[in-house]
Amino acid sequence: MATKEEMIKAARATTTRFIRLSELEDPMTKFMLNYWTEKKGDRLMPAPADMNLGEFARHASKIFVVQVDRDPFDLSFRLVGEDVISNFGFNPKGRTLLSLNTELPGLGTLLHEFFTWMVSERRAVGTGGTQDMVDKSYNNYEAIYLPLSQDGEQVDRILAATVYYSNSAREERPTTAAQPRFLSGA
Repeated sequence: MATKEEMIKAARATTTRFIRLSELEDPMTKFMLNYWTEKKGDRLMPAPADMNLGEFARHASKIFVVQVDRDPFDLSFRLVGEDVISNFGFNPKGRTLLSLNTELPGLGTLLHEFFTWMVSERRAVGTGGTQDMVDKSYNNYEAIYLPLSQDGEQVDRILAATVYYSNSAREERPTTAAQPRFLSGA
């Protein structure tokens, strides 16, 4: 398994750093972390059923959910918000993370390695930096990755929430829709 530093280096044109959860700056990533923390309570992580989309619908366009399958192990996109689709340049819903290498060489491998690491870590993780290889106009971002578990032990899904900023300022990138919504069901 790759180290954090190896995963970041694998992105080549992307500068990413891990952010301490206490150092998250964006109101959306802070909200999602607080929501996840409240839902998990004393457990290691909340169950997917604990997450009520209605309680964070205003952020839905910035969210995607990765499905964790076992036997054989694989990772695929289960839900994908509109801003995520816009950033990728296509809709990855239903596809494996590794399949992104077709359109975005190296990114699928990076994401697969990162989410595999998330499955073993079983904790919330924050990141931030730039995504030069995806969208040069709006490449600054901050993200939170939140593991979910039906049995309280194994990660079944990972909810990711990302806010993208303009290159020139810490101003949020305009959303793709007036009312955020998911393009697919859970």
